[in-house]
Amino acid sequence: MFSGIVQEVGIIKDLKTRNGLLELTISYEKLSNIELGDSISVDGCCQTVTEIKQKTFIVQATEETLDKTIFKTYKVGEKINLEPSLKMGDKISGHLVSGHIDGTGEVYDLIEEKDNTIVKIKYPKELSKFIEKKGSASVNGVSLTVIDSNIDGNCIFSFTLIPFTKSNTNLGLIKKGNLVNLEIDLIS
Repeated sequence: MFSGIVQEVGIIKDLKTRNGLLELTISYEKLSNIELGDSISVDGCCQTVTEIKQKTFIVQATEETLDKTIFKTYKVGEKINLEPSLKMGDKISGHLVSGHIDGTGEVYDLIEEKDNTIVKIKYPKELSKFIEKKGSASVNGVSLTVIDSNIDGNCIFSFTLIPFTKSNTNLGLIKKGNLVNLEIDLIS
C-alpha cells in the first residue's frame, strides 16, 4: 500500500528482457532502508525489489505489467517516480494507493495558469464511472485531486500540477501525447 506521495525521482539505468520478464535497473539517491523483497511503487506500479547494488535496485515486470502499464515504453535514462510502501503508523498525505494500475491514459492537453499547470488526461472508457470531480486519482503514482471528469462528454479528466509537484515528480516532464499510468481511487 502506498500514499501517492513520491519520495524520489529515480533513473532507469538498464532494461533487460529475461525469461519473459523485463528487468529494470533503477538508480536512486535519497531512498533509505530498501531491502530485498520490498514493495516499491515505480510510476505508481507496485513492484518487488529483486536485487540491490550500490544505489541501484532491480525490479522485474511481468507480461501483465507490460500489458497494463507504460513500462513497455521506458527507455534507459528515463526518470520515474519512486515511493516505498507504507508502514503501519505512517502519515498518509495523499490517498490510499494499491499500486495496481487500472490502465494507461494519454496527456490530452497542458494549460499553463500562472505557476500552475492544468493537465487533461484522456482515459479508458471503462474507468468513467470511477473518476469523479473532487475525487482522487493516481497518475504515475502521484496522488491528485480531480478537477473535472468527462470533459465535453469525453473520457477526459483534469487536475492541477502545482510547482512543488512539477519539481519533485516526473509529471513536470510530461508533454501532450505522453502515456501515463492510472489508478483509480480505491474508495470509488
